[in-house]
Amino acid sequence: MKASIAAAVVLAVALFVSPLRARAADKEVNLLAMGDWGSNKPDQRMMAGTIAKYVKSEARQFDGMLLCGDNFYVPLANVFDPKWKSMFEDMYDRKVLNFPFYVALGNHDYRTDNYLVELAYAKANPDSRWKFPDRWYRLEFPNDRQPLVTVLMLDSDKDLLGQDKWQEELEWLTEQLSYPRRSKWLVAAAHHPLFSNGDHGDNGVLQHTWGPLFAEARLDFYICGHDHDIQHLELPNYKESFLLVGGGGASVRPMRLDQRGPFSKSTHGFADLNFTAEKATVRLIGPDAKPLHEFTRTREGVVEMKKTVPSDPAVPRTIKSITRGGEEPATPREATTRSATTRHVED
Repeated sequence: MKASIAAAVVLAVALFVSPLRARAADKEVNLLAMGDWGSNKPDQRMMAGTIAKYVKSEARQFDGMLLCGDNFYVPLANVFDPKWKSMFEDMYDRKVLNFPFYVALGNHDYRTDNYLVELAYAKANPDSRWKFPDRWYRLEFPNDRQPLVTVLMLDSDKDLLGQDKWQEELEWLTEQLSYPRRSKWLVAAAHHPLFSNGDHGDNGVLQHTWGPLFAEARLDFYICGHDHDIQHLELPNYKESFLLVGGGGASVRPMRLDQRGPFSKSTHGFADLNFTAEKATVRLIGPDAKPLHEFTRTREGVVEMKKTVPSDPAVPRTIKSITRGGEEPATPREATTRSATTRHVED
């Protein structure tokens, strides 16, 4: 009799505790983010291993990876192309990185119409980690009923989209941001930066079209790639934190501006974003799977640095950098504080 009562008590406690643990897990969202990754070169394989090493070392469940474009620098023939297996399915260890990869497009994805194959692959392989329902879409984490984090995956390729599609996306974005806010955190992810200390510089088109919409909606984070480096920028008159995570696997490029910060570095890397109801903790992780830069942000927008390494000094532009005639080293001897100009370059 006593044994059966004890067993019943244990079962009751288990049934009571399990939902509590589930609800505790729902109070935290963990996301990774990277861009400019699909080079099919040793740097991509190195970064795939780095990401797996980092995730394996963390005692957390990750909810997904945000891919910020330039997913494939090489042509994709179709959904059966073996590069899907070698460059994605097998490259990113499914035993460790067992979570969805949410896709945004970059300018290289429009070359040779890769974007059509990327869309078709997601539709043809619903069980794959590759998630790409449309060129722009909305995500809610951990679930739609009680979202803690809302992410808007966007297509910033204005010229490649064409005027009609660009206007269609702009109307969709305006509508999405007009809805009453249900989540604690609002994030937008795309390929091109609004601001960058890197090779491409700032993007005036996005500043003037998306910028006011983000400001009115009180966006918390804008995450992007395009420049092959990692950055964290806080800028006057902009309330959101800007993260650039273009170190996913393509060759890195020098920094062109160093007056803005707090952090920009010419290195491979990715972002780790941890969200709770009270604050977000962001780490920019380097190629050795160790944090290079870490900060917290409250829901009121107060940013506090936790740790960082020195940013890279700016390097003057060369003919090669302007014509894309080859890679150039980012050496401190070439450092300068010359200003970068606002540009819109599709490369």
